[in-house]
Order: sequence, then C-alpha cells, then structure tokens
Amino acid sequence: MTAYADFTNDFPRRCLEVLDAVSSGAAANGREITLLFMSSSARFLVPFERLKSDTSNSEHPFGDNKRYGTAAARSKDMLRKKFVGSVLCPSNSHSWHCAKKVASVECGLDSWLPNTDLKAFSKDRQVASILTLFRNALAHGNIYTVDDPIRELAFVKEVTSKQANMTCKRVGFEVIRVSHEDFLRFIRAWLGFWQDPAECAGSQP
Repeated sequence: MTAYADFTNDFPRRCLEVLDAVSSGAAANGREITLLFMSSSARFLVPFERLKSDTSNSEHPFGDNKRYGTAAARSKDMLRKKFVGSVLCPSNSHSWHCAKKVASVECGLDSWLPNTDLKAFSKDRQVASILTLFRNALAHGNIYTVDDPIRELAFVKEVTSKQANMTCKRVGFEVIRVSHEDFLRFIRAWLGFWQDPAECAGSQP
C-alpha cells in the first residue's frame, strides 16, 4: 500500500479507481446506492474542505490551499461557475431540483417531500452553493432515498439565521432532489476534475 502523494489530487484519483473496481459487484448485489453513499462523503469532502479559501472565521489547519496553490485556484474558479453547464452538470436536460423554503423535515420523507416546492435548478446558481449544501448534508447524515426501488436521492441542509445575541436559530431547510444516475455522474465529474487541469477551463466566465 503506497503512501498518498497528497490528499487533493492523489486521494480523489484513488477514490475513482476504487469506484471503478467495485461498482459492478455492488450493482450485481443491489448495493450500488449504498456504495454511492459510503464513498461520497470522503471523495467529495476531502478535496473540497482542504482546498477552500480561508475566511476570517475558518481556515483548514493543514494549509493545503497554500501548499497546493494551483489546485486551490482551480477549485476557487470552479466554485464561481454556474452549476448547470459546468463539467459537473454539462447538460441542460437533468434531474436536479431544489426547494429553498422547507419548514420541517420531521416524521419521515413521505410526510414532507411531496409538499415541497421543488424547482429545477436555476441556470444562475453557482457551484459553490450546491457543493456547500452537499457538504452539510453528507457531514450531518441528512440524506434520503426516494421510492423503492430507489430512483432518486434527497439531500437536506439546515438553514439558520444569526440572532442579536450572536446565536444561530433554525429557520428552515433547503432540499436537493436528484436521480441517483445524475448524482453518480456528478461525483465522477468531481473526481475527474482533479485529474485534468483543462477541466477547469471551459466557456463560462
């Protein structure tokens, strides 16, 4: 078992290799969605967290966004792009939908998902907002599957508002609903993005 060269490029590459190696076995046993959830957190979160820009309130302790400046710049550029039309969602024909004002997600999926005002992703929505929602949903276990057999996945992010006393109050939830095929394509594109610098170019400003 060779050591990682780094966790911003080498780790995503190995994740993609593992996904390719075991996908057929998982599908043969009806466990492809389980594999997708099991591996999504690590393969998505590691490069996202380690390369994002520092803020006045937060910075990653490892300093990879400084050590790997080129990769960090590519990541920052990608976050500014529009999600629909980017390498992460290249087609205008897709299953990505979002509801921004969901009052409650209690009592199981069937009790609230049918009543959410899900709308197709706006063409103006940036990659950063989508990845941040995924980051929160995966980190907190806010994930669901839709239908049996599974057709779609749902990701939930808590929305809070800062109060006068500097505490945060929950004001609702934001939900993304997407077919598992489109989410797998997104994950593969995300991993592939780190392998080819040309992927960061593209036609968008």
